[in-house]
Amino acid sequence: MSLDASSTVDSPSAGSGTESSAGARRAALLEALDVVDVGPEERFERITRIAREVFGVSGSFLNLAGTDTLTIKSQQIDEPLEREWRLADTFCGRTLDQDAPVIIPDARADERYADLGFVTGDLQIRFYAGAPLRLGDAGEKVGTLCLIDPQPRTLREDEVELLEDLARWAQRELESGADHDRLRAVVDGMAPSGEQVSGYEIAALSIPHGVVSGDYYDWRRTTDGAVVTLADVMGKGMAAGLLASSLRGALRARAELAPDDAVGALEAQMAPELARSEAFATLFHGQLFAETGRLDFVDAGHGLVLHLAANGRASILRSLDLPIGLHPTGAPRASSSLLLGRGDALLVVSDGVLELWDSTLDSLRTLGAIYREAGSIAAFFDAVRARARSQDAGDDVTVLAIARAGS
Repeated sequence: MSLDASSTVDSPSAGSGTESSAGARRAALLEALDVVDVGPEERFERITRIAREVFGVSGSFLNLAGTDTLTIKSQQIDEPLEREWRLADTFCGRTLDQDAPVIIPDARADERYADLGFVTGDLQIRFYAGAPLRLGDAGEKVGTLCLIDPQPRTLREDEVELLEDLARWAQRELESGADHDRLRAVVDGMAPSGEQVSGYEIAALSIPHGVVSGDYYDWRRTTDGAVVTLADVMGKGMAAGLLASSLRGALRARAELAPDDAVGALEAQMAPELARSEAFATLFHGQLFAETGRLDFVDAGHGLVLHLAANGRASILRSLDLPIGLHPTGAPRASSSLLLGRGDALLVVSDGVLELWDSTLDSLRTLGAIYREAGSIAAFFDAVRARARSQDAGDDVTVLAIARAGS
């Protein structure tokens, strides 16, 4: 969808010297990240997807601002917009000088924005809210995570804080692309012992992008079955490795608790450490009851889970919860359940796996087809390793597989 001809990037605006200098710095930072010219990536798609659902708006966007062009990196809206726009013709472009979140209850009644094509054109936008995304040592503002809606509205203080939390998540995803040398390390020896549950096969594959993997996986047998975990720790330096170690220890100590109770206790225990390290983690944590095949789980912002039924059906289990470290302290977690029937399998992966194909959730379905064709977890892992050798993911690649034996 386009709004009007004057809004496209074919007609760039000329700014002041200060604006041009800031634009050049933004463009240089984004160039270093190598994300502008890349298509949709699930690590950003899930953030905008959560934002749209949580706030109940017509559209949510992650926008990146260059010299005089705005690029929509991720968008959740019924009719997708063009990816590039003249910066001066966008809400985000006109609010780049604002340090705090910008809330516009009714753009049509605000002379600063009433002339925008987004307001006067097909979309008829009234409400806009945008939180800044910053990069570099100087905290250069390079874009926004924003919400739009055709109905006037505003945000409560706690909603503004939530939007800022989501923006920080997006910002750290951007930063991770610029810091390939950081040690997102898990302490050596954290891999599970390989113990199995009768009637099931549980196994994992981890291919580090650097010296060690920043992904963390674990499983442990319990009285009724097993607890399984896969997490992707974000952060810098040894803080990420220490956080991964703390996550593992905290969850192992609560192996017999229901997943929502275990994750809730984990967050209460680790909130100070997370704040000090400025880190967070996406997490899938589940409790398997072997006799029935029921798996109770909490998905904290991970959303990279594929259920492969014996009848051929493949279902992606998405998440609308925030990661560990961004979820409001004390707020309850959403708990879900699924049934692993005989012959079913569950694949839980880190986002590096998606980079082996097209960076979208379609990669999960591709992975599921490879699993079915392989016929065994061992052969499946061999196929993933082969793909990783021919296609550099640029990130850690981790797959946790749970397969229930057939009848």
